[in-house]
Amino acid sequence: MSRFRMHLKFDAIYKEASRTENMVAFSPEEDRIVLFSDHHKGAGSKADDFKKNAALYESALSHYDKLGYKLILIGDSEELWETRIDHILKRYRAIISQEIRMSPEGEDGKKLRVWGNHDKEVILKRFARSLRLIEEDLFLNVEFREGVCLGRDIFLVHGHQGRFFEDQAWRISRWAIKIFWKTIQKAFRIGRDGPAENYRIRESLELGYYSWAARNKVILICGHTHRAVFASQTHHDRILAGMENIRNDTSLDGAEQKRLLTEKERELEEILKRNHGRAPKSFGDGASKSVPCYFNDGCCGYTNGITCIELDRGWIRLIKWNRAEGSRQIFAEDRIDHILNQVKEL
Repeated sequence: MSRFRMHLKFDAIYKEASRTENMVAFSPEEDRIVLFSDHHKGAGSKADDFKKNAALYESALSHYDKLGYKLILIGDSEELWETRIDHILKRYRAIISQEIRMSPEGEDGKKLRVWGNHDKEVILKRFARSLRLIEEDLFLNVEFREGVCLGRDIFLVHGHQGRFFEDQAWRISRWAIKIFWKTIQKAFRIGRDGPAENYRIRESLELGYYSWAARNKVILICGHTHRAVFASQTHHDRILAGMENIRNDTSLDGAEQKRLLTEKERELEEILKRNHGRAPKSFGDGASKSVPCYFNDGCCGYTNGITCIELDRGWIRLIKWNRAEGSRQIFAEDRIDHILNQVKEL
């Protein structure tokens, strides 16, 4: 992957998204917005990565709708590499209709939706033509964008930009997925479940995201990697920080401290197992603390639930919705102004 190529693409997308007429009006202290990505909605077959969490996602949407949140999807909402849009709508029309209704509007009154590599087809003329052929009007009032700016300081983009097969040669990748991968998924009941498959590619991408956001002094929120990140800290980083806090907590007796540390060590073991025994790279350079400029909302296809990012009247939160209990869990949170002050001071 070319980080230089990624940064050039991000520069161009941000320049367009941050034009006054294209920016989404956003008051950090007043507005409520929830961000989801990487649903990969299919047709309900064994190859449909979203199917297992569809009911949980509907419940989460209802929760946010009742509280007055706007919804922004930041890519790979539909799995158009594998599935025709009419088949997806047959299964998930009600969900997609609610997503559109909850989305913010652009200057022209159209609902905004960010596309990724797996749903890039929405910007092609043949996609619009296929909708006309089936007399489908659900997307008539939708504007598909490559990136969105909430004011000038928060930039939303899917994150596939810069990789050859996901960006420039996406048609070849789509063809390979449709012909080969879907067949393998159905035969062996496997899917893209959890973080992206190749940790080296994931880390290379995320280090590129981080360096672009730090250089441009903005909060960058992506999807694509299927790994949730909050303020340039991975789950691994947060566990290590939590262990340090436990060791320094003088209110804990020895037995309680040992129990809590043991729990954290088990969490670390699980992460290392998923990462082939290798600790994920941190975003800092080793000499200084990382700048809290990069966030990732994770995905809607985890085995045990879905993740999202909330922007809630001055707060930014990484949220896990657990499938077993149907419960909302705060993984991490901070004040938006606190985060921005650190980002701007760089």
